[in-house]
Amino acid sequence: MKEKKILILSLLVLFILGCSKKDITSIGQEGEYIANFDFPTYKVSAPAKVVLTNRSKNADRFLWEYSGGQTLNNKGEILDDTSSQKMSPDTLFYALPGTYKVKLTTWQGDGNKKEVSKTIVIEKQQPQIIVPENIGVFTEVTFSAKVFQYPGGTVTYNWDLGEAGTSTLAEPKATFTTEGPHLVKLTINDGQETLSTEVTIDVKGELAKTLYFTDATTRRIYRYKLRTMSASTVEWIGVTTGYNAFGLSVRGNKLYLSETGHGTRFSSAPYTVADGVLKSFNLDGTGENIITKPVATTLDYRDDPWMHTVDKNGNIWWTTRNYGLRVVNASATEIAYPAYNANLNINATIAGEAVTTYFSSDVKEVGNEIWVSYAGTTGKGIYKYSNGGTYLSKFTTAIQSHAIRTFVVDSVNKHIYFAINRDDAGRTVGLYRSDIDGSNIVAVDIANDMKIGVGAYSNQGAAGEYIYITNIDIDVDESGNGYLYYGYRSNTDISGSGNPATISTTAPNSGIKRVKLKGGYVPEFLFKGYAPYGLAIDQVKR
Repeated sequence: MKEKKILILSLLVLFILGCSKKDITSIGQEGEYIANFDFPTYKVSAPAKVVLTNRSKNADRFLWEYSGGQTLNNKGEILDDTSSQKMSPDTLFYALPGTYKVKLTTWQGDGNKKEVSKTIVIEKQQPQIIVPENIGVFTEVTFSAKVFQYPGGTVTYNWDLGEAGTSTLAEPKATFTTEGPHLVKLTINDGQETLSTEVTIDVKGELAKTLYFTDATTRRIYRYKLRTMSASTVEWIGVTTGYNAFGLSVRGNKLYLSETGHGTRFSSAPYTVADGVLKSFNLDGTGENIITKPVATTLDYRDDPWMHTVDKNGNIWWTTRNYGLRVVNASATEIAYPAYNANLNINATIAGEAVTTYFSSDVKEVGNEIWVSYAGTTGKGIYKYSNGGTYLSKFTTAIQSHAIRTFVVDSVNKHIYFAINRDDAGRTVGLYRSDIDGSNIVAVDIANDMKIGVGAYSNQGAAGEYIYITNIDIDVDESGNGYLYYGYRSNTDISGSGNPATISTTAPNSGIKRVKLKGGYVPEFLFKGYAPYGLAIDQVKR
């Protein structure tokens, strides 16, 4: 039975194959005999590629004739053939604008013939300005254009680039000095006629790093573009802060803020309440997010956030007045304030160290380490932790003799810049620089106004607990050139030991100062009119 089924199947396959080979010779449709074809329905400009669609029915032979055109085969070769006998011809190619006739002749059997002719208009490509990407002020860019050129002919160009001038080049270079919309015009002559076009371009402001800072008088966050070729102005980003907004930092596309609230110095009720907060924002000030804040009923001002940093792993580390470091994920939203961790407080981790005057102040990520500065009367210098929170070591060089309110590391020039908030080890209050290991300390800014009190820096706080400079940052290039930036709050604008301090409604004598990283230290004001606390530089030019 099995053998009989196999024999029948084999005979059926042979029958089908035999019939296919003998009887099926063409493909057609039932119904009347029609000759027809379609052109593209959109405008076609020279040099043009045209694909025809055969709409004929019940025809078995074809002749396409397209005088004035050429044939573009499937290898991309342009042939001088002006006819084809294929059911659908290869792509037609027209090098020049004009009106052309395409004729299709079809046959059904030996004598039945039909013809159809159509005309196609190949237009001349109008000039099109090619706008460069990312046009910025004071940045040279090159314009170009797509134009039709007759074989063997020439094209003349006349560009009107507005404030960037005029040109007769095919690809002119241009530099714009003002941002915003600019009209660019082009007139060409192709030997046959004159054609014109224009386009409005958007010139962006100078790409530059951005300095952010908090202001004590208005309790707002501002930004200032660190432009070098055009003027910049201070801009409010739409964010208001509480009192004592000491810490700012930028990581990626986020701005982070730490506020310590009303109380900063040794206090008694009612100024002992915990009222600080950690927040994040988009760089334009939108998207406010509360990361975490202490609970007033269980904690007090000694737990409030002071300064902070966000590490490469996305964790935000911050200091507290008396209880060392804390850390959470920087992308968190209103999570519980982390509990005190003795392992992140040098009072508890270093045997034999004094425990009563360790005021942790600033914190920075350096490589794979977290460095923390201390600003007490005996607890001083910089201590190091792993980015996993394990205590590593402290500096043993000259920098360890100073109460460091804030610091920043210049990894290009291998220096540490730091501000001390009391006279120590033979050095007066001021800004200093050391080698990366804390040795070889030199003065950066110890001018007369670096002293604390009347006629100089704000005496906010109390002796031994002065707020002084709370953030510093650097803008440094690959060659080590750049500036150190820091906030100057004059005693005439903010002063005293109150909670909060006595704050003027204006800050005519305060502002952002800077000194060059190379070529000698000559402090200068970048601008005045603000009393800065937190300060950070977005290191990405935007």
